[in-house]
Amino acid sequence: MKLNDVFWLTLKGLRERKLRTGLTILSVVIGIAAIVALVSQVAGISASISKSLSSIGPTSIVLIPRGQEYPLTGQDVAEISALSGVKSVIPMVRGSANISVGGTEETVTLIGVDNQSISSLLGGVNIYEGSQYSDGTPLSLVGYQVAFPTTGTGPSSIGINQPIYLQEEGRDGGKTITLIVAGILDQYGSSLLVPVDTSVFTSLSTAMTLLGESSYNMLLVVASNTSSANTVYTLLTNIYGSRAEILSVQQITAIVASITGSIGVLLGSIAGISLIVAGISILSIMMVSVSERTKEIGILKSIGFKNSDVMMLFLTEAVIIGALGGCLGVAVGAGGSYALPILLGGASKGQPSGTAASTGAAPGGASYRGNAGFGGGGATFVGGGGPATPGTASSLSYTPIISPSLVVMAIAIALIVSIIASLYPSRKASMIDPIAALRNE
Repeated sequence: MKLNDVFWLTLKGLRERKLRTGLTILSVVIGIAAIVALVSQVAGISASISKSLSSIGPTSIVLIPRGQEYPLTGQDVAEISALSGVKSVIPMVRGSANISVGGTEETVTLIGVDNQSISSLLGGVNIYEGSQYSDGTPLSLVGYQVAFPTTGTGPSSIGINQPIYLQEEGRDGGKTITLIVAGILDQYGSSLLVPVDTSVFTSLSTAMTLLGESSYNMLLVVASNTSSANTVYTLLTNIYGSRAEILSVQQITAIVASITGSIGVLLGSIAGISLIVAGISILSIMMVSVSERTKEIGILKSIGFKNSDVMMLFLTEAVIIGALGGCLGVAVGAGGSYALPILLGGASKGQPSGTAASTGAAPGGASYRGNAGFGGGGATFVGGGGPATPGTASSLSYTPIISPSLVVMAIAIALIVSIIASLYPSRKASMIDPIAALRNE
């Protein structure tokens, strides 16, 4: 029998049972859409984190003390700088702060780092408006979401040359430090070391004065090259032991790749459950179809159709269902994958940003209340505004990635599931006795 005849008869059968065909295709669409939407999220998050890490450089190593009893001082900077394979050491202080703009309050991060070192910390200084601050001056750089706290468009709530007022945590009525906004940073998206978009950057000495710090709570160690990064990491681990948390960018990259890979497999497996349901649905519907079309099968066999022709007829029907379900599922999953980050972002914006204290800001400025933020215990620095401060959060900005391989894999899975689910009904249809089938009412 010719393939075009098989195809025509298959389409005729599908059209005669439009509702049943539509529901069967819908079950495949749901499973494929779930796989595409979930797997693309993981791929997008992984790519965003990898991009953030690559901008810092594979030679970077982060050192954070475990609690206030192990401070990092200028002596530590000098000793680490003298180690073999170390190119530079960047001391920093970091703490949480509450910012009040336009009558609303939210938690941001205060970063103290010298002007010449901020580029290494951020992987390049991208300024949206204004200029970079200079050391020894009361100037600052603010993150994009700090300047544009609502939608990121329109006039900024904090503008260039506008004063912002900062007060050390726990000192109500104490000395207030005034900084002038020198520049607004462009959007950086998600970042592992510091949440750039929700941070305020100023010189190291200014931040230490504000936070009441006499030591550093973060060191960024840059190795001479990638081959010496592991050696430097080992030396630092031997020197500081349990006194500090030490992580290299290479190590973080490997951990992130392992975690996101496992999450991708897990989410794909969960989504695959809906495909199993779709397969069962195809199996049951095909069995019903064989039962209903028994007389039709008998007629086809009586006019010369072979067992293989009948089987091919039902398998072609499954292939069409799988192909349509797969293609539509990819389209629906692609739309859902881009809608999901927006929905999650909207949900996160609706959450309270933590407890904020009123600091009585002067008109026209923004008021802050700082916090060292690195409490006792292990130091957690990835993605937060201040490890020990409730309500401090960094928004995860990423774009879902729908690769050609994911599209091909999704459609292939839809076809395979449809064909496997229809094998038994197709074989059963091909084995029907034509005489018994013609007697069937």
